[in-house]
Amino acid sequence: MKKILIACGLLSVSAQALEVHEWGTFTVLAGSNGSQATWYSPVREIAKLPPFVHSIGLGGKSGASKIRMETPVIYFYPEKPMQVSVEATFTNGMITEVFPYSPSVLTSLNPMLGKMSNKATWTGFLHPPADNNAMSRIPRIPAAKNEEPYGAAREVPDAWIFESDLKKIPGLDVQPPLPEMEKFIFYRGAGDAYLPLHTFMNGSDVTLTNQALGPLPFGTALRVRGGKASWIAIQRVATYLSDGKPSNNTAQVTLPPVDRWLDEVESELAAAWKSALAADGLTSAEASAMVETWRKTWFREEGDRVLTLMPRATIDQMLPLKISPQPAKTERVFVARIEMISPEKEQAIVRLLNSDKKPETKDLEEFNSLGLGRFVDGAIEIATQIQTGKMRQQYSDIALLKLPKPEGDISKN
Repeated sequence: MKKILIACGLLSVSAQALEVHEWGTFTVLAGSNGSQATWYSPVREIAKLPPFVHSIGLGGKSGASKIRMETPVIYFYPEKPMQVSVEATFTNGMITEVFPYSPSVLTSLNPMLGKMSNKATWTGFLHPPADNNAMSRIPRIPAAKNEEPYGAAREVPDAWIFESDLKKIPGLDVQPPLPEMEKFIFYRGAGDAYLPLHTFMNGSDVTLTNQALGPLPFGTALRVRGGKASWIAIQRVATYLSDGKPSNNTAQVTLPPVDRWLDEVESELAAAWKSALAADGLTSAEASAMVETWRKTWFREEGDRVLTLMPRATIDQMLPLKISPQPAKTERVFVARIEMISPEKEQAIVRLLNSDKKPETKDLEEFNSLGLGRFVDGAIEIATQIQTGKMRQQYSDIALLKLPKPEGDISKN
């Protein structure tokens, strides 16, 4: 009996000889007052993915949402080849792109409820990275897509290869090459999940408020204008409760003048973030892969933004992850990207769009100079809210006015 128990114990340890690492980004758009606006990614953004990635269909304005879960990838590190199953649930969101294919992203949708929590599931087999046959079956990224960021996630030499056990994709007349192979599981999503981090802007002053379920280990505030940039580090920000007591959960920074070349600032930020991501649990190769995936949009896009590491408890709450067999260790490292619309931009949008005069070429040039990019619809929503707020305040002020009583009014006494 003792030998049987020992054998069972060894089997239990063997079944858990698996380590899993995941990284991803949650992106929101915020006005200067901290409110998070609805925005969407144009079809051209989704088109940047390789053609073999499965898109579920929230690419246009019908996919407008408050938060986008951008490019989570899951790496596997077992001790030996093994079967695994994975389930990811985006709370108050929907899965929009996957690879390999997940049948649950369609079957779990309820059109009567609109956007809702949605699961993506995968089952498959893990092959070692030295398996040349498995490597040769990973789909190639077309030459025209070489500059796109998807391939950077593959530059993790020790990651094992996941082979999906799906033999047929339901509802497709023309089936892709099956089974599907990749060095990770990839997925993205969009929805109305609440990001418990808020930024407030006043000129160059930025205040970050942390209402997440843990401290923020590291962050940066960045401003990019016309090929030049400036940035400042945001050190650890406490959670709103520490040991059951309220704590100072805000950080205030002032962005330096935008007087340095963007290439120089980008290199500094890339190095700082590779170090921060590795310190938060990723391997150096994974940290480099994440930065190389996002460096163009994180560090080079026009605008003002805060990037910050997220606490594990909040990641698990927003995006529960189940893996079988249960890993001996799971690292989940996510970055929150808060794209900010400065007060100056808000006022410029209101002035340009809330005008009775016919637009001129100079108006178009000024609007384009705001560098709103893919956040343009959300920025207009923010400006509309500002204008609506002014109207409501004006109405409130009018309603409080009292008309003078006419002379001879006997009721005045």
